Amino acid sequence: MITKSITARIGGAIATASVALPAAAQDLAPITGMLTKIETAMTGPIGIAVCTIALVGTGFMCLMGRLNWSWFIAVLVGIVLVASAPTIVGGFFTA
Repeated sequence: MITKSITARIGGAIATASVALPAAAQDLAPITGMLTKIETAMTGPIGIAVCTIALVGTGFMCLMGRLNWSWFIAVLVGIVLVASAPTIVGGFFTA
């Protein structure tokens, strides 16, 4: 009785293993496309316009005495980092 049960289980396992299909590879193209569009928007014409408005706005506020110059420097450093991010990251992943 125990032997028939073990034999049946082994037979079932073999049948399942022979019928099982390999898992399909995941398609990450939609995620890659979305991240590429975000990167293009941040470093393309939209990003340049936003950075220009931020720099002009903070510079004008500093000249009028409404904002201290450390904020202006922080905005400037942030713009430099955003604009040069693809170059910086590309340097890490080049062989």
